[in-house]
Amino acid sequence: MRHFTLLLFLLLTASAKAQFYFDFPPRQQMEQRRETSTPPTYKGGEEAVKAYLQKNFKQPQVREKVDGRIVVAVIVNTKGNVENAQVVRSLTKSLDAEAVKVCKKMKFKPATTGKKKVRGRVDITFPIRNGKLSFLNLPTTEV
Repeated sequence: MRHFTLLLFLLLTASAKAQFYFDFPPRQQMEQRRETSTPPTYKGGEEAVKAYLQKNFKQPQVREKVDGRIVVAVIVNTKGNVENAQVVRSLTKSLDAEAVKVCKKMKFKPATTGKKKVRGRVDITFPIRNGKLSFLNLPTTEV
């Protein structure tokens, strides 16, 4: 009986070792296959985004005195146009609707993976103070 259990143990450990053997390519080959990715960017950078938002964001007729941020997630297609815009962080319906309307008109440099243009996502933040768009320092609270 002892010989049988010893033989069974050796067979099981030998097969277990065979299951965990992987044939990875050398590290140098793996690094060569990595492609660089860049997210969509607005032409002109962050300052240009602020200027665009200040120029195109129209205040709703009924001004609501609220403070906070509206965050809009934007999907940019391979041509740099906005395909879809959705509010991720909301304040009021009227301010959210205006933020989405402004975002849909924006033009971006498309995202890339390697040398290929791909769809990408960008989050655009609208800081609101007293119901107006304001890029002054807002008091922030983490939720």
